[in-house]
Amino acid sequence: MELLLKYSSLLNVVVTLIAGVTALVVYLLSKRHERKGAATILLMDIRNAESVVLSIKEKGLDLWTKEILTDNNWNTLKHLFVSEFSNDEIVSFNRFFDSCSEMKDARTRMRDLFYTTLTSKAQIYQQKVYEIEGLNTDAGRIKQQELFHNINSDFGVFNADEPQKRFLKNLEIMGILSNSTGFTKLKKYAGEKS
Repeated sequence: MELLLKYSSLLNVVVTLIAGVTALVVYLLSKRHERKGAATILLMDIRNAESVVLSIKEKGLDLWTKEILTDNNWNTLKHLFVSEFSNDEIVSFNRFFDSCSEMKDARTRMRDLFYTTLTSKAQIYQQKVYEIEGLNTDAGRIKQQELFHNINSDFGVFNADEPQKRFLKNLEIMGILSNSTGFTKLKKYAGEKS
């Protein structure tokens, strides 16, 4: 019994040390797993954005352009990488993702403007139809068809330049990350081969 009491404090230290080392290992493995998942998400975002940009450069920008970035994951995940990235790499990633966010907003404004204009044209058409005298007569139906043809053949949808210019400006300044050292580091964290 004396022997057990003599070594009990040493046993407590050993058990505490093992528990502490185990907790540290679990913590480090979870951080590594979190960083790997974050790197995979960022790689997918970058590849998708660059693919859309390439498509825009080949086909041009229109209302049906695919969305460049659904969420700016860099803002929520960059804390996992800033200690490993140089200042230049961080600046490049910030510029890329900020430009993507600006282009997303500009695209949304372009589409909203298009649909607002389309709705306005429909309202004007309805108003003009009700102004036609003798709408139920042959002459009234002919006037309605002419009105319908004139409104549908007029592609004079209001198209403000600001969102499109902002989109194209950010397209030019965003840069390409897939050939950067930061992208290579992300691939390493994600477990991809370079």
